[in-house]
Amino acid sequence: MTPRQRLNPAVIANQVLPLLFVILYSSGYVASKIGIAYTDPFTFQTLRLATPVPLFLGIIFLTKAKWHNKPIEVFHICVTGILIHGFCFTGMLVAYEWGMDVGTVGLIMALHPALASVGAIAFLGERFSFKLILGLLLGTIGVLLVVNQKASFDSNSYSGVLLTVLCLLSMVAGVLYQKRFVAHMNLMTGSLIQHLSALIPVFGLMIAFETMTINWSASLIGSILWLGIVLSMGSWILFFILIRSADVSRSQSYFFLGPPTTVLLAWIFFDEQFGSYFLLSLSLIVAGILIVTKHTAPKVGENQKSEQGLTTGSAERVT
Repeated sequence: MTPRQRLNPAVIANQVLPLLFVILYSSGYVASKIGIAYTDPFTFQTLRLATPVPLFLGIIFLTKAKWHNKPIEVFHICVTGILIHGFCFTGMLVAYEWGMDVGTVGLIMALHPALASVGAIAFLGERFSFKLILGLLLGTIGVLLVVNQKASFDSNSYSGVLLTVLCLLSMVAGVLYQKRFVAHMNLMTGSLIQHLSALIPVFGLMIAFETMTINWSASLIGSILWLGIVLSMGSWILFFILIRSADVSRSQSYFFLGPPTTVLLAWIFFDEQFGSYFLLSLSLIVAGILIVTKHTAPKVGENQKSEQGLTTGSAERVT
């Protein structure tokens, strides 16, 4: 890539947007951990999912965004909403309540790009590489080292680990499903449908199993607003742009920054200490994810096509 190409706004966007997404995404673990201290998980998630709904409606009205009028498209969008916003993020809140710390949840979820790459090869026909197997193996060993350090915790912690793994699989399934069936959904109306499709079952779980007691505080309100507005309307729209602009493996090539960012934030906000094997496990996870995601590094010509899709084609589909 020439210096002139590097200064191209589209190239800069393709480099900056993934980095910005990972920083915002990692902050979500911290905000969730803060908020869950003031209410139950289903109640908190109901508040978080409901917060951006009026904002989405306002933006849709002002921009005259197009609605998806095909029932099958709406169905596919609902499926992705339930998998990602419903099961994955709600499950992580329950895992926190069961004793999981922010760093461990972040490290387990860090295997997302590796597993998504495997799924993309199996179900979307993306390119295979033996490096992918090596990367997935390294990442898995790293996660097992982290989880092994939690052996002294109570049984709820083991349940929390299992639940977090299920959240990871739900995230992977949601990403692959969206890439396969609704990669070019309208970002505003599609995101609204996703939030509503997740809100309905989570609201039902709140009514059925929780007392809906809320200890209102500035910290709780701040975490709800951060998750409901900055993440739901910021980071996840960035994420969907990344999904549509490149193949699954390449679009998540910056996810390797998630684990160190999450652990650093957990240390700052919760004083979560690094375990004896932390640096080794973190190194293995980062190395594994780097190997997996870099095996699909695009050529210059492919970059140009992706840039055009990000700056022109995608914009046309949003409005």
